Amino acid sequence: MIVVQMRLTIILSVFLQLVESNNLTVLLVGSKYKLTEQRVIEKRKMILADCHEEKLVCSVVDALNDFSTENDPQGMWTMVPAILKLPVVSDWIIIAEDTSELNIKPFKHFIKNKSHADPIFIGFGLQDREPTIIHHFGMNTPDGFRYPMISAGFILSRNIIEAVRKVDRNERWSGFAIDAKYEFALLVHKWSNIIMEHSHESFCRGDQFDTCIVSCALPAPSISTETILSDSEIHVMIKTFEGHHKTRLSVLKNTWTSNIPRIEYCSDVEDLEIPTVNLGVGNTERGHCVKTWAIFRRFLDVSGEGAKWLVIADDDTLMSWKRLKKMLEVYDPRGNIIIGERYGFGFVMSGESGYDYPTGGSGMIFSRSAVESILKTCPTCAADTDPDDMTIGICAVTYGVPIIHEQRLHQARPQDYAPEYLQEPISFHKFTDVDPIQVYYRYLVEFEELDEQENDYTRTEL
Repeated sequence: MIVVQMRLTIILSVFLQLVESNNLTVLLVGSKYKLTEQRVIEKRKMILADCHEEKLVCSVVDALNDFSTENDPQGMWTMVPAILKLPVVSDWIIIAEDTSELNIKPFKHFIKNKSHADPIFIGFGLQDREPTIIHHFGMNTPDGFRYPMISAGFILSRNIIEAVRKVDRNERWSGFAIDAKYEFALLVHKWSNIIMEHSHESFCRGDQFDTCIVSCALPAPSISTETILSDSEIHVMIKTFEGHHKTRLSVLKNTWTSNIPRIEYCSDVEDLEIPTVNLGVGNTERGHCVKTWAIFRRFLDVSGEGAKWLVIADDDTLMSWKRLKKMLEVYDPRGNIIIGERYGFGFVMSGESGYDYPTGGSGMIFSRSAVESILKTCPTCAADTDPDDMTIGICAVTYGVPIIHEQRLHQARPQDYAPEYLQEPISFHKFTDVDPIQVYYRYLVEFEELDEQENDYTRTEL
Protein backbone atom coordinates (compact mmCIF):
# COMPACT_ATOMS: atom_id res chain seq x y z
CA MET A 1 0.00 0.00 0.00
CA ILE A 2 2.81 2.39 0.93
CA VAL A 3 4.62 1.57 -2.34
CA VAL A 4 1.46 2.27 -4.33
CA GLN A 5 1.00 5.59 -2.54
CA MET A 6 4.62 6.51 -3.23
CA ARG A 7 4.18 5.68 -6.92
CA LEU A 8 0.98 7.73 -7.07
CA THR A 9 2.77 10.63 -5.37
CA ILE A 10 5.63 10.46 -7.89
CA ILE A 11 3.24 10.24 -10.84
CA LEU A 12 1.22 13.16 -9.47
CA SER A 13 4.32 15.30 -8.90
CA VAL A 14 5.57 14.57 -12.43
CA PHE A 15 2.13 15.41 -13.82
CA LEU A 16 2.02 18.67 -11.86
CA GLN A 17 5.53 19.53 -13.03
CA LEU A 18 4.50 18.99 -16.65
CA VAL A 19 1.43 21.15 -16.19
CA GLU A 20 3.42 23.86 -14.45
CA SER A 21 6.08 23.83 -17.16
CA ASN A 22 3.41 24.87 -19.64
CA ASN A 23 2.81 28.16 -17.84
CA LEU A 24 4.08 31.11 -19.85
CA THR A 25 3.67 34.87 -19.57
CA VAL A 26 4.55 37.12 -22.51
CA LEU A 27 5.32 40.65 -21.33
CA LEU A 28 5.33 43.19 -24.15
CA VAL A 29 7.09 46.52 -23.67
CA GLY A 30 6.34 49.57 -25.79
CA SER A 31 4.86 52.97 -25.04
CA LYS A 32 1.73 54.18 -23.30
CA TYR A 33 -0.13 55.02 -26.48
CA LYS A 34 -3.18 53.85 -28.43
CA LEU A 35 -1.04 52.49 -31.30
CA THR A 36 0.97 50.29 -28.94
CA GLU A 37 -2.22 49.14 -27.25
CA GLN A 38 -3.72 48.16 -30.60
CA ARG A 39 -0.59 46.23 -31.59
CA VAL A 40 -0.72 44.27 -28.35
CA ILE A 41 -4.42 43.48 -28.80
CA GLU A 42 -3.62 41.93 -32.17
CA LYS A 43 -0.53 40.08 -30.91
CA ARG A 44 -2.39 38.80 -27.86
CA LYS A 45 -4.94 37.08 -30.08
CA MET A 46 -2.24 35.42 -32.19
CA ILE A 47 -0.13 34.35 -29.20
CA LEU A 48 -3.07 32.88 -27.29
CA ALA A 49 -4.23 31.04 -30.42
CA ASP A 50 -0.73 29.55 -30.82
CA CYS A 51 -0.63 28.63 -27.13
CA HIS A 52 -3.99 26.87 -27.43
CA GLU A 53 -2.72 24.90 -30.42
CA GLU A 54 0.43 23.94 -28.51
CA LYS A 55 -1.59 23.10 -25.37
CA LEU A 56 0.18 25.78 -23.34
CA VAL A 57 -1.35 27.91 -20.61
CA CYS A 58 -0.33 31.47 -21.51
CA SER A 59 -1.05 35.07 -20.65
CA VAL A 60 -0.04 38.22 -22.53
CA VAL A 61 0.58 41.47 -20.65
CA ASP A 62 1.04 44.98 -22.07
CA ALA A 63 3.57 46.48 -19.65
CA LEU A 64 2.58 50.09 -20.27
CA ASN A 65 -1.14 49.89 -20.89
CA ASP A 66 -2.48 47.01 -18.78
CA PHE A 67 -1.46 48.46 -15.41
CA SER A 68 -3.19 51.83 -15.78
CA THR A 69 -4.79 53.11 -12.58
CA GLU A 70 -5.97 56.44 -11.28
CA ASN A 71 -2.32 57.20 -10.50
CA ASP A 72 -0.66 55.77 -13.58
CA PRO A 73 2.42 53.71 -12.66
CA GLN A 74 5.70 55.00 -14.05
CA GLY A 75 8.74 53.25 -15.46
CA MET A 76 7.03 50.06 -16.60
CA TRP A 77 9.39 50.01 -19.61
CA THR A 78 12.31 49.39 -17.22
CA MET A 79 10.67 45.95 -16.74
CA VAL A 80 11.27 45.44 -13.00
CA PRO A 81 8.14 47.42 -11.96
CA ALA A 82 6.10 45.52 -14.56
CA ILE A 83 7.35 42.15 -13.23
CA LEU A 84 6.46 43.24 -9.69
CA LYS A 85 2.91 44.06 -10.81
CA LEU A 86 2.25 40.74 -12.55
CA PRO A 87 -0.78 39.15 -10.83
CA VAL A 88 0.55 35.61 -11.41
CA VAL A 89 4.10 34.26 -11.54
CA SER A 90 4.45 31.83 -14.43
CA ASP A 91 7.19 29.26 -14.84
CA TRP A 92 8.56 31.19 -17.79
CA ILE A 93 8.32 34.78 -18.91
CA ILE A 94 9.23 36.06 -22.36
CA ILE A 95 9.86 39.80 -22.61
CA ALA A 96 9.78 41.49 -26.01
CA GLU A 97 8.65 44.71 -27.66
CA ASP A 98 5.17 45.35 -28.99
CA THR A 99 6.64 45.36 -32.52
CA SER A 100 8.49 42.02 -32.08
CA GLU A 101 7.35 38.96 -34.01
CA LEU A 102 6.57 35.99 -31.75
CA ASN A 103 6.31 32.32 -32.68
CA ILE A 104 5.23 30.09 -29.79
CA LYS A 105 5.69 26.81 -31.69
CA PRO A 106 9.44 26.37 -30.89
CA PHE A 107 8.90 27.19 -27.20
CA LYS A 108 8.30 23.61 -26.01
CA HIS A 109 11.42 22.34 -27.72
CA PHE A 110 13.43 25.25 -26.31
CA ILE A 111 12.53 24.45 -22.67
CA LYS A 112 12.58 20.66 -23.13
CA ASN A 113 15.83 20.14 -21.24
CA LYS A 114 15.54 23.21 -19.01
CA SER A 115 13.99 23.58 -15.56
CA HIS A 116 12.20 26.71 -14.41
CA ALA A 117 13.70 26.01 -10.97
CA ASP A 118 17.14 26.89 -12.37
CA PRO A 119 18.32 30.48 -12.93
CA ILE A 120 17.81 30.93 -16.68
CA PHE A 121 18.20 34.22 -18.55
CA ILE A 122 18.56 33.74 -22.31
CA GLY A 123 18.11 36.07 -25.29
CA PHE A 124 19.95 37.82 -28.08
CA GLY A 125 22.94 39.07 -26.11
CA LEU A 126 24.58 42.42 -26.78
CA GLN A 127 28.07 43.37 -25.65
CA ASP A 128 29.76 46.76 -25.62
CA ARG A 129 32.80 46.99 -27.85
CA GLU A 130 34.28 49.81 -25.78
CA PRO A 131 33.45 51.69 -22.56
CA THR A 132 30.56 54.09 -23.11
CA ILE A 133 29.07 56.90 -21.07
CA ILE A 134 25.50 55.63 -21.52
CA HIS A 135 26.57 52.51 -19.58
CA HIS A 136 28.68 54.42 -17.06
CA PHE A 137 31.77 53.14 -18.88
CA GLY A 138 31.03 49.56 -17.86
CA MET A 139 31.95 50.05 -14.21
CA ASN A 140 31.20 47.07 -11.95
CA THR A 141 30.23 44.74 -14.79
CA PRO A 142 31.52 41.15 -14.68
CA ASP A 143 33.66 39.59 -17.41
CA GLY A 144 31.60 38.46 -20.39
CA PHE A 145 28.62 40.62 -19.39
CA ARG A 146 25.77 40.62 -21.91
CA TYR A 147 22.45 42.46 -21.98
CA PRO A 148 19.37 41.61 -24.05
CA MET A 149 18.22 43.16 -27.28
CA ILE A 150 14.59 43.56 -26.25
CA SER A 151 13.22 43.69 -29.80
CA ALA A 152 14.68 40.18 -30.29
CA GLY A 153 13.18 39.07 -26.97
CA PHE A 154 14.54 37.16 -23.99
CA ILE A 155 13.29 34.55 -21.52
CA LEU A 156 13.45 34.29 -17.73
CA SER A 157 12.77 31.25 -15.58
CA ARG A 158 10.58 31.30 -12.49
CA ASN A 159 13.78 31.18 -10.44
CA ILE A 160 14.86 34.58 -11.80
CA ILE A 161 11.37 36.08 -11.65
CA GLU A 162 11.06 35.19 -7.96
CA ALA A 163 14.47 36.73 -7.26
CA VAL A 164 13.34 39.94 -8.96
CA ARG A 165 10.06 39.97 -7.01
CA LYS A 166 11.91 39.80 -3.69
CA VAL A 167 13.35 43.27 -4.25
CA ASP A 168 12.38 46.08 -1.90
CA ARG A 169 9.59 47.80 -3.82
CA ASN A 170 10.56 51.15 -2.33
CA GLU A 171 14.15 50.81 -3.55
CA ARG A 172 14.99 53.71 -5.82
CA TRP A 173 16.31 53.23 -9.33
CA SER A 174 19.86 54.58 -9.56
CA GLY A 175 18.79 58.13 -10.43
CA PHE A 176 18.36 57.97 -14.18
CA ALA A 177 16.95 55.15 -16.31
CA ILE A 178 18.95 55.45 -19.53
CA ASP A 179 19.21 52.05 -21.18
CA ALA A 180 16.64 49.69 -19.69
CA LYS A 181 18.01 46.51 -21.24
CA TYR A 182 21.52 47.11 -19.88
CA GLU A 183 20.33 48.21 -16.45
CA PHE A 184 17.92 45.27 -16.19
CA ALA A 185 20.70 42.77 -16.93
CA LEU A 186 22.86 44.42 -14.26
CA LEU A 187 20.08 44.07 -11.70
CA VAL A 188 19.53 40.40 -12.59
CA HIS A 189 23.25 39.80 -12.07
CA LYS A 190 23.10 41.64 -8.76
CA TRP A 191 20.12 39.64 -7.52
CA SER A 192 20.86 36.21 -9.06
CA ASN A 193 24.58 36.33 -9.83
CA ILE A 194 24.14 35.11 -13.40
CA ILE A 195 25.11 36.53 -16.78
CA MET A 196 22.68 36.39 -19.64
CA GLU A 197 23.20 33.54 -22.11
CA HIS A 198 23.24 34.38 -25.83
CA SER A 199 21.02 32.40 -28.24
CA HIS A 200 20.70 33.95 -31.69
CA GLU A 201 18.74 30.97 -33.05
CA SER A 202 15.87 31.29 -30.56
CA PHE A 203 15.90 35.06 -30.16
CA CYS A 204 16.65 36.44 -33.56
CA ARG A 205 17.92 39.78 -34.79
CA GLY A 206 17.77 39.19 -38.52
CA ASP A 207 17.98 35.71 -40.00
CA GLN A 208 14.72 33.87 -39.58
CA PHE A 209 15.12 30.31 -38.35
CA ASP A 210 12.38 27.79 -37.67
CA THR A 211 13.71 27.88 -34.13
CA CYS A 212 13.02 31.63 -33.59
CA ILE A 213 10.68 32.28 -30.69
CA VAL A 214 11.07 36.06 -31.02
CA SER A 215 12.34 38.06 -33.99
CA CYS A 216 13.03 41.76 -34.42
CA ALA A 217 10.59 43.80 -36.48
CA LEU A 218 10.47 47.53 -37.14
CA PRO A 219 7.08 49.27 -36.91
CA ALA A 220 5.14 48.98 -40.18
CA PRO A 221 3.51 52.08 -41.71
CA SER A 222 0.07 52.77 -40.32
CA ILE A 223 -2.79 51.26 -42.29
CA SER A 224 -4.65 54.55 -41.95
CA THR A 225 -1.87 56.47 -43.72
CA GLU A 226 -3.21 57.34 -47.15
CA THR A 227 -0.46 59.69 -48.33
CA ILE A 228 3.26 59.93 -47.86
CA LEU A 229 4.31 62.61 -45.39
CA SER A 230 5.66 65.60 -47.32
CA ASP A 231 8.76 67.58 -46.35
CA SER A 232 6.69 70.71 -45.77
CA GLU A 233 4.66 69.02 -43.03
CA ILE A 234 7.73 68.85 -40.76
CA HIS A 235 9.20 72.01 -39.24
CA VAL A 236 12.82 71.54 -38.10
CA MET A 237 14.39 73.88 -35.55
CA ILE A 238 18.08 73.53 -34.68
CA LYS A 239 19.36 74.74 -31.29
CA THR A 240 22.66 76.56 -31.75
CA PHE A 241 24.64 79.67 -30.73
CA GLU A 242 27.13 82.03 -32.35
CA GLY A 243 30.17 79.98 -31.36
CA HIS A 244 29.00 77.02 -33.48
CA HIS A 245 27.84 78.86 -36.59
CA LYS A 246 30.99 78.26 -38.63
CA THR A 247 31.73 74.76 -37.33
CA ARG A 248 28.74 72.60 -36.48
CA LEU A 249 26.21 74.30 -38.75
CA SER A 250 28.45 73.80 -41.77
CA VAL A 251 28.38 70.05 -41.04
CA LEU A 252 24.58 70.00 -40.84
CA LYS A 253 24.16 72.05 -44.01
CA ASN A 254 26.43 69.64 -45.87
CA THR A 255 24.56 66.57 -44.63
CA TRP A 256 21.01 66.09 -43.45
CA THR A 257 19.62 69.64 -43.40
CA SER A 258 20.78 70.59 -46.92
CA ASN A 259 17.43 70.17 -48.69
CA ILE A 260 14.88 70.60 -45.90
CA PRO A 261 12.35 73.30 -46.88
CA ARG A 262 11.12 74.13 -43.37
CA ILE A 263 14.19 74.65 -41.21
CA GLU A 264 15.35 77.35 -38.84
CA TYR A 265 18.70 77.60 -37.09
CA CYS A 266 17.75 79.09 -33.72
CA SER A 267 20.57 81.08 -32.16
CA ASP A 268 21.44 83.96 -29.86
CA VAL A 269 22.39 86.22 -32.79
CA GLU A 270 21.13 86.74 -36.30
CA ASP A 271 23.47 85.70 -39.11
CA LEU A 272 21.97 86.36 -42.53
CA GLU A 273 24.63 84.33 -44.31
CA ILE A 274 23.48 81.03 -42.76
CA PRO A 275 20.76 82.33 -41.96
CA THR A 276 20.06 82.04 -38.23
CA VAL A 277 17.15 83.33 -36.18
CA ASN A 278 17.81 85.37 -33.05
CA LEU A 279 15.46 83.98 -30.41
CA GLY A 280 16.26 86.81 -28.02
CA VAL A 281 17.62 84.28 -25.53
CA GLY A 282 21.23 84.29 -24.38
CA ASN A 283 23.31 81.13 -24.58
CA THR A 284 23.70 78.96 -21.48
CA GLU A 285 26.36 76.33 -20.85
CA ARG A 286 23.75 73.78 -19.80
CA GLY A 287 20.03 73.22 -19.58
CA HIS A 288 18.74 75.33 -22.48
CA CYS A 289 15.18 75.29 -21.13
CA VAL A 290 14.41 78.93 -21.97
CA LYS A 291 15.78 78.50 -25.49
CA THR A 292 13.57 75.47 -26.12
CA TRP A 293 10.49 77.27 -24.77
CA ALA A 294 11.27 80.17 -27.15
CA ILE A 295 11.40 77.60 -29.97
CA PHE A 296 8.00 76.25 -28.93
CA ARG A 297 6.44 79.71 -29.04
CA ARG A 298 8.07 80.58 -32.35
CA PHE A 299 6.87 77.30 -33.89
CA LEU A 300 3.26 78.12 -33.03
CA ASP A 301 3.67 81.71 -34.26
CA VAL A 302 5.40 81.20 -37.62
CA SER A 303 5.01 77.61 -38.81
CA GLY A 304 1.40 77.78 -39.96
CA GLU A 305 -1.14 74.98 -39.93
CA GLY A 306 0.69 73.12 -42.72
CA ALA A 307 3.43 72.06 -40.30
CA LYS A 308 2.14 68.93 -38.55
CA TRP A 309 5.32 68.08 -36.67
CA LEU A 310 8.05 70.02 -34.87
CA VAL A 311 11.52 68.47 -34.78
CA ILE A 312 14.01 70.02 -32.34
CA ALA A 313 17.63 68.91 -32.73
CA ASP A 314 20.98 70.01 -31.33
CA ASP A 315 23.59 71.46 -33.66
CA ASP A 316 25.68 68.30 -33.18
CA THR A 317 22.83 65.89 -34.00
CA LEU A 318 22.80 64.02 -37.32
CA MET A 319 19.57 62.56 -38.71
CA SER A 320 18.30 60.53 -41.65
CA TRP A 321 15.59 62.69 -43.17
CA LYS A 322 14.16 59.80 -45.20
CA ARG A 323 13.88 57.44 -42.22
CA LEU A 324 12.53 60.21 -40.01
CA LYS A 325 9.64 60.83 -42.41
CA LYS A 326 8.98 57.11 -42.79
CA MET A 327 8.85 56.71 -39.02
CA LEU A 328 6.43 59.62 -38.59
CA GLU A 329 4.01 58.08 -41.09
CA VAL A 330 3.13 55.50 -38.43
CA TYR A 331 1.69 58.19 -36.14
CA ASP A 332 -1.34 60.44 -36.31
CA PRO A 333 -0.14 64.09 -36.21
CA ARG A 334 -3.51 65.10 -34.79
CA GLY A 335 -2.63 63.21 -31.62
CA ASN A 336 -1.13 64.74 -28.52
CA ILE A 337 2.26 62.98 -28.57
CA ILE A 338 5.99 63.43 -28.14
CA ILE A 339 8.46 61.06 -29.85
CA GLY A 340 12.07 60.60 -28.79
CA GLU A 341 14.60 58.31 -27.21
CA ARG A 342 12.96 57.70 -23.84
CA TYR A 343 14.90 58.20 -20.63
CA GLY A 344 13.51 58.23 -17.09
CA PHE A 345 14.19 59.84 -13.75
CA GLY A 346 13.19 59.22 -10.15
CA PHE A 347 11.68 55.75 -10.57
CA VAL A 348 11.21 53.38 -7.67
CA MET A 349 10.94 49.64 -8.21
CA SER A 350 7.20 49.68 -7.49
CA GLY A 351 6.55 52.19 -10.29
CA GLU A 352 4.90 54.67 -7.94
CA SER A 353 7.05 57.68 -8.79
CA GLY A 354 9.25 59.24 -11.47
CA TYR A 355 8.68 60.34 -15.04
CA ASP A 356 9.76 59.71 -18.64
CA TYR A 357 11.40 62.34 -20.82
CA PRO A 358 12.68 62.50 -24.43
CA THR A 359 16.44 62.91 -24.26
CA GLY A 360 17.32 66.03 -26.23
CA GLY A 361 20.47 65.05 -28.10
CA SER A 362 18.79 62.30 -30.11
CA GLY A 363 16.18 64.73 -31.43
CA MET A 364 12.74 65.47 -30.00
CA ILE A 365 9.56 65.37 -32.10
CA PHE A 366 6.27 67.01 -31.15
CA SER A 367 2.81 67.15 -32.63
CA ARG A 368 1.37 70.67 -32.70
CA SER A 369 -1.10 69.86 -29.94
CA ALA A 370 1.74 68.50 -27.76
CA VAL A 371 3.55 71.84 -28.02
CA GLU A 372 0.34 73.66 -27.09
CA SER A 373 -0.19 71.32 -24.12
CA ILE A 374 3.35 71.84 -22.80
CA LEU A 375 3.03 75.63 -22.94
CA LYS A 376 -0.39 75.45 -21.30
CA THR A 377 0.90 73.26 -18.46
CA CYS A 378 4.29 74.97 -18.09
CA PRO A 379 4.17 78.51 -19.56
CA THR A 380 7.73 79.24 -18.44
CA CYS A 381 10.84 77.46 -17.18
CA ALA A 382 11.69 77.64 -13.49
CA ALA A 383 15.27 78.59 -14.44
CA ASP A 384 17.16 79.35 -17.66
CA THR A 385 19.55 76.48 -17.00
CA ASP A 386 16.92 73.82 -16.24
CA PRO A 387 17.33 70.74 -18.49
CA ASP A 388 14.85 71.29 -21.31
CA ASP A 389 14.22 67.59 -21.98
CA MET A 390 13.58 66.73 -18.33
CA THR A 391 11.30 69.76 -17.93
CA ILE A 392 9.38 68.55 -20.99
CA GLY A 393 9.00 65.16 -19.27
CA ILE A 394 7.62 66.73 -16.07
CA CYS A 395 5.15 68.85 -18.05
CA ALA A 396 4.12 65.90 -20.22
CA VAL A 397 3.33 63.60 -17.29
CA THR A 398 1.41 66.43 -15.60
CA TYR A 399 -0.78 66.99 -18.67
CA GLY A 400 -0.93 63.33 -19.71
CA VAL A 401 0.99 63.68 -22.98
CA PRO A 402 2.48 60.28 -23.90
CA ILE A 403 6.19 60.08 -24.71
CA ILE A 404 6.68 57.51 -27.45
CA HIS A 405 9.98 55.66 -27.39
CA GLU A 406 11.79 55.36 -30.73
CA GLN A 407 14.81 53.08 -30.41
CA ARG A 408 16.31 54.30 -33.70
CA LEU A 409 16.94 57.75 -32.22
CA HIS A 410 20.28 57.82 -30.42
CA GLN A 411 21.61 60.18 -27.76
CA ALA A 412 25.20 59.09 -28.35
CA ARG A 413 27.63 58.15 -31.16
CA PRO A 414 27.53 54.89 -33.18
CA GLN A 415 30.48 53.41 -31.28
CA ASP A 416 28.58 53.87 -28.00
CA TYR A 417 26.15 51.12 -29.00
CA ALA A 418 26.57 47.41 -29.69
CA PRO A 419 26.72 47.11 -33.52
CA GLU A 420 23.91 44.54 -33.59
CA TYR A 421 21.57 47.02 -31.91
CA LEU A 422 21.79 49.58 -34.73
CA GLN A 423 18.94 48.82 -37.12
CA GLU A 424 18.03 51.55 -39.61
CA PRO A 425 19.20 54.32 -37.25
CA ILE A 426 17.49 57.70 -37.55
CA SER A 427 19.85 59.85 -35.48
CA PHE A 428 23.16 60.08 -33.64
CA HIS A 429 24.47 62.78 -31.34
CA LYS A 430 27.86 64.34 -30.56
CA PHE A 431 30.79 65.09 -32.84
CA THR A 432 33.42 64.21 -30.19
CA ASP A 433 36.18 61.90 -31.52
CA VAL A 434 34.27 61.14 -34.72
CA ASP A 435 34.16 62.44 -38.28
CA PRO A 436 30.50 63.52 -38.45
CA ILE A 437 30.46 63.52 -42.26
CA GLN A 438 31.69 59.94 -42.26
CA VAL A 439 29.14 58.94 -39.60
CA TYR A 440 26.34 60.45 -41.66
CA TYR A 441 27.21 58.62 -44.87
CA ARG A 442 28.04 55.34 -43.20
CA TYR A 443 24.98 55.03 -40.95
CA LEU A 444 22.26 57.44 -42.07
CA VAL A 445 22.28 57.44 -45.88
CA GLU A 446 20.82 54.65 -47.97
CA PHE A 447 22.42 53.67 -51.25
CA GLU A 448 19.61 54.98 -53.41
CA GLU A 449 19.92 58.40 -51.78
CA LEU A 450 23.51 58.82 -52.93
CA ASP A 451 22.45 59.28 -56.53
CA GLU A 452 20.32 62.22 -55.45
CA GLN A 453 23.11 64.04 -53.66
CA GLU A 454 26.08 65.85 -55.10
CA ASN A 455 29.00 64.28 -53.28
CA ASP A 456 32.10 62.25 -53.92
CA TYR A 457 30.90 59.13 -52.15
CA THR A 458 30.14 55.99 -54.12
CA ARG A 459 28.74 52.62 -53.13
CA THR A 460 32.21 51.08 -53.35
CA GLU A 461 33.67 53.66 -50.97
CA LEU A 462 30.89 53.03 -48.48
